[in-house]
Amino acid sequence: MNRQRASNNLLHTMAGLRGNQLACLYTEPLWGIPYNLYVPFASVYMAALGLSPFMIGVVSTLFLASQMVWALLTGVLTDKLGRRLTTLIFDTVCWSIPVLLWMLAQDYRWFVAAALFNGAWRVTETSWGLLLIEDAPTDSLVRLYSIMHICGLLAGFFAPIAYFFVQQHSVVPTMRVLYGIAFVMMTAKFVILFFTTKETSVGMRRMAETRGVSMLGRLWDSRRVLFTMLKSRRAMLTVAFMACFTGFKSINETFWPLLITEKLGIPAENLSLFSTMKTLLMLGCYFLIVPRLDLRRFRNPVLLGLGLFVVQEILLLLMPVGAYWMVLLTVVMEAFALSMLTPLATSLQMVNIDREERARMLGFFAALCMLVTSPLSTVAGAIAEANRALPFALNLALTVAAVVLALELWKIGLPEAEPDEAPQAEPRRATEAELPADPDPLQPVG
Repeated sequence: MNRQRASNNLLHTMAGLRGNQLACLYTEPLWGIPYNLYVPFASVYMAALGLSPFMIGVVSTLFLASQMVWALLTGVLTDKLGRRLTTLIFDTVCWSIPVLLWMLAQDYRWFVAAALFNGAWRVTETSWGLLLIEDAPTDSLVRLYSIMHICGLLAGFFAPIAYFFVQQHSVVPTMRVLYGIAFVMMTAKFVILFFTTKETSVGMRRMAETRGVSMLGRLWDSRRVLFTMLKSRRAMLTVAFMACFTGFKSINETFWPLLITEKLGIPAENLSLFSTMKTLLMLGCYFLIVPRLDLRRFRNPVLLGLGLFVVQEILLLLMPVGAYWMVLLTVVMEAFALSMLTPLATSLQMVNIDREERARMLGFFAALCMLVTSPLSTVAGAIAEANRALPFALNLALTVAAVVLALELWKIGLPEAEPDEAPQAEPRRATEAELPADPDPLQPVG
């Protein structure tokens, strides 16, 4: 009964979306559909154009380093320009320009340039997220993020289309067409979103406060926010946990396709089928499991998700050539693990940020995470030259570290809710699964 009520509450939220929430979430498929079409083949496309695993790792590291630099500017840009304009400008910079470069790519240099532009998504991660949540009721926050992930998963059902085109035309020509489609759809989404949203109340205040203040002056003033974070044990443990989580996700996304196709001998066109299978499983989890997650009891689901990743990485290290059933098993494990870890990791980051300084704090959170994780892809690429499975040994170490950090965060506990952050009363008695899992809701990672 509780599960049914939690799921119904999620559906009720989806049906009742208004204003910025409606615009942000209902335009998301225009980004998600083309992204899910090309992303399963991104590493294979680079390899087909002559990039070695080490070079792919370097590109990934530059992408993470670019994110770190952009993250330092995130808060200043978002407060100065406003949530709407920042999202329009930097969505164009971080997606429209890179997909054009990928479409036209001839060698390593094109991917390096695209990675530097693509790193600016850290800016829009913050500005778009604040546009979504800042004027939303506190008690709808967790459900809004669940809907956001569901929108992305639904877009994943288009991934098999790429399977048929790769079979017929091979990877490189198919990917050039997919990147061209991505440019048109994503750019349309950014323009539509700008004209269908309005600036948030917090955004208008921050724009007024920063009017007449130079970008450099605002950035220099941000040192106070950074020092506050560095002195907080809870915040730094959260940064370390997010760094581990981001690190092993990045390595998985980059090197899993290379392991599957080059070492295990599975045809490249099957990558989109595995992606669709993962999407189906995650979609089911978002309706059946995620509505029951409670941030105040995050320990067990986080440990379960990390435990599934540990088993997955061991299987990938030991997997023989052509072991389809083991590949399927690792896909199932990853789907269940990500379904639990993604919303909980996001929420753990959000509750440790001051609501009035959320834009700048989010930027520093991301920058500190990238400082730790940016070298990992180069290391993974170097060891992948020797053996395509070795990056997953590095992932295993990161996952074990994340377990230790999660236990330390559990010992500290979550911060107390501020009086004005108390959620509004529901017209009926809520189940435990429906209670707001985020007493001081602020904005996430990706």
